[in-house]
Amino acid sequence: MKRTLPDGFVGAIMAVESISDALAFLHGPGGCRVRFMVYSSAVFPRVRLEDQDDYFIPYFYGYPRVPATYLDEYDFINGAYYKLEEGLPIVDSKKPKLVVIINSPGAGLIGDNHEKAIKEAGMEDRAIWMDEALVSMPMTQGYDHTLLEIIKHLDPEKKATEKDTVNLVGMTVLDKDWEYAVNEMKENIESMGLKVKCVPGAGATLEDLKDSVNSEYCVVVSPEACSGLCQYYESRGLKIIRSEAGAPVGFDAVYEFYRNIAEKTGKDGSPALRKVDEARDRIYQKFVGMKYNALRIKGLRFSIAGVASVIRPLTMWLYNYLATAPIAVDVDPGADETETEKLKAFLKEIDYADSFGKELKVGSDIVLCEGISALTMELNGECNIGIPIGHSSMGLDDVIPRPVYGIQGALYILDEILHGVRNS
Repeated sequence: MKRTLPDGFVGAIMAVESISDALAFLHGPGGCRVRFMVYSSAVFPRVRLEDQDDYFIPYFYGYPRVPATYLDEYDFINGAYYKLEEGLPIVDSKKPKLVVIINSPGAGLIGDNHEKAIKEAGMEDRAIWMDEALVSMPMTQGYDHTLLEIIKHLDPEKKATEKDTVNLVGMTVLDKDWEYAVNEMKENIESMGLKVKCVPGAGATLEDLKDSVNSEYCVVVSPEACSGLCQYYESRGLKIIRSEAGAPVGFDAVYEFYRNIAEKTGKDGSPALRKVDEARDRIYQKFVGMKYNALRIKGLRFSIAGVASVIRPLTMWLYNYLATAPIAVDVDPGADETETEKLKAFLKEIDYADSFGKELKVGSDIVLCEGISALTMELNGECNIGIPIGHSSMGLDDVIPRPVYGIQGALYILDEILHGVRNS
């Protein structure tokens, strides 16, 4: 099955909107805005319902997120600098601490002078623009690139390294139930005697980003979403901690994630590792108690697609822990090379080398990917169990936390598989 994935343009806008006191100002048609104004509010609500009446003004038109210049055919022919000139002060009236102007793909062809508009509005200290062809980038690279440009604009002063402090990097607000994943990871990392200072790209403020250069470590969750950030932080003297097991997805990789942090920081990781072991034991007892349904999982065939650092540990866990077979495994554009090669090596080792690079396979027992494809395939009867794990999975109908990362993530995936087996 062909998949529709977010690109670098989506990543750039959502990276800006992930910063709680920043605002993306879209230079483009109104139609381009609709997805982002709804999407940003869905994954990271920042304005109370009763405050939305204050946004019935030009460029916002009743919605507080991702204001736009609403380019029309006249603007594409004659230029739309006048809309930037008028719009920037209106956007600034809402007092964001940073405005980031981002061109829609078509607006990039007009060549309007963003720098001049920012200077004329007197906003050089609190506005920047992104003028690249972001649509040609993978989503994760657009996200990472935009965060990096924002941090460079902030030009944070390195005061002094604060011992035992951590930045959690490689998280995005497009990750399913990202806030719950961040909270779990922060709690477990801080149980080791460390302090999580900043999570760039997942709810940080501009002040958090400025202060992040004073952390001692950067812990990588998904390398695809933070390669540029890691290089930047390393150049500022921070130590990068990256798990050999990939992103913390599935019990094995989650355990290794915390064990690796403890080893690299010299801390006692037993409180976090104990939680993983306890969760594993609960699942073992559950499987013993429902032996028939648990046995029905063995031998199921699964298709999986997504970020390489996520699907590599997940593929290994599903094969080793549940004895399920990977019949189609595909990595998203912008895949981390190390993760991809390790994934290929694992598939070759278990005699499933031919499954790499295959699209989601109709007839799979389980499909794990972004929510649109997974749930559509399940509804169409093209698979028995569709499990959203990817970047377009907003999880708007989830009340109970169902992230992909961490202990909760492992329980979520097992829950979906067991429910699917029960209903089959």
